[in-house]
Amino acid sequence: NDVKAALHQAIGTMTDGCRTIFLMSREESLSYKEIADVLGISVKTVENQMGKALKHLRENLKEFILLYLFFINI
Repeated sequence: NDVKAALHQAIGTMTDGCRTIFLMSREESLSYKEIADVLGISVKTVENQMGKALKHLRENLKEFILLYLFFINI
């Protein structure tokens, strides 16, 4: 539950563009091309925004990632 809450909080603090593209990719399972077509932007923009979204998640969830890595090595 803590991880889920932290994930939702991290997604909520993304910029609108990053959040929209990330959710379209993950929740709607759209390809980068499909997202670009729906939003009327280039595939490269989608790639850049996804990179920013994933970096944002890594930075905001690093404590959970470290815990996970610790426990899988036990």
